[in-house]
Amino acid sequence: MRSVIAGLVVLLAVPVAAAEHPCKEDAERLCKGVEPGQGRILECLKQHEADLSPACKQKRDSFRERMEEIRAACEDDARKFCAGVPPGGGRVARCLQQHQADLSEACRDEGRKLGEEQKAHRGLLQDVQQSCRDDAQKLCAGVKPGGGRIARCLRSHKSDLSQACTAAIEHAKDQW
Repeated sequence: MRSVIAGLVVLLAVPVAAAEHPCKEDAERLCKGVEPGQGRILECLKQHEADLSPACKQKRDSFRERMEEIRAACEDDARKFCAGVPPGGGRVARCLQQHQADLSEACRDEGRKLGEEQKAHRGLLQDVQQSCRDDAQKLCAGVKPGGGRIARCLRSHKSDLSQACTAAIEHAKDQW
């Protein structure tokens, strides 16, 4: 069930890292000054729900639907194996992971699906990173890595990006 935690992280973080998540511009517009990490950007977007772009709302809704599928598949297992575990912070997911061998087939299937999704997203991220490496070195040489700074720098140089980098970003965008 480790993939539950990783899957959630990937669904939210990898597209942002690929710099083309449908909520990226909304986060920059609505959450200026909010330090990334520990769900602060997500919380800010929730507070500005009425102001979200249609693309961001669609992504949010599809994410919620996916999480509902996982919850429905694993709810009985969570009650059975993790009744005393307080929700939040990934604690229930970690509990389920510890009982992976005993989980229902439906819950295990969702874990496998999340693992496959994670692997695909990781591959897309690696493709973007590899395809844009030279662009980042050339256009963003003085930018400190981390916190999406390289992605922002590349986005600010969108018209100067190589064809390979642009194609990798567009391909990743199509997959989200």
